[in-house]
Amino acid sequence: MSNSSADACKLAYVLDAAGFFASYQLIVNGSVYTTHEVVKEVKDADSVRTLEIGLSAGKVVVKEYSTESIGKVKEVASKLGELGRLSHTDLGLLALANDLLRECRDVIVVSDDRSVQNVALALGAKVLGIKRRGLRRPRKYVYVCPSCGRIFKMPGTCPYCGVELRRVRADRVRKP
Repeated sequence: MSNSSADACKLAYVLDAAGFFASYQLIVNGSVYTTHEVVKEVKDADSVRTLEIGLSAGKVVVKEYSTESIGKVKEVASKLGELGRLSHTDLGLLALANDLLRECRDVIVVSDDRSVQNVALALGAKVLGIKRRGLRRPRKYVYVCPSCGRIFKMPGTCPYCGVELRRVRADRVRKP
């Protein structure tokens, strides 16, 4: 058999914990992937039970992600102003999506987390929200001090004023 991995994988769904809470793995047509870190976040009895059903049926695959993809995700997230908003689990999930983009024709990241959706879109994946519609295109964000107006790339407090920075879409920031 000379099937390449791209032929074997036409459609891949990458689920975060919210996808499993909604039992999404039971209703999608296509392969479902996630990471070990996401599986650890699934703790309520009903979600654990449906996750176990998906795992035992071979519908859900828990897969490792590459360190190269972690680097790529961090680079893209930093450019978008999202790096400080992503957890270790989010970074791993996005790295897995990036790895799958090399193997599969279509990769859909299922998450309600807007930062995860934003980075997924920038990587080239599609996104699907669970409780609300997913983003349509990537957005760049910056962090602005509401007191002095200084602009930063990461969330936190202003080192000059001590005021909590406000997240703002980069295209909506007024330059002095």
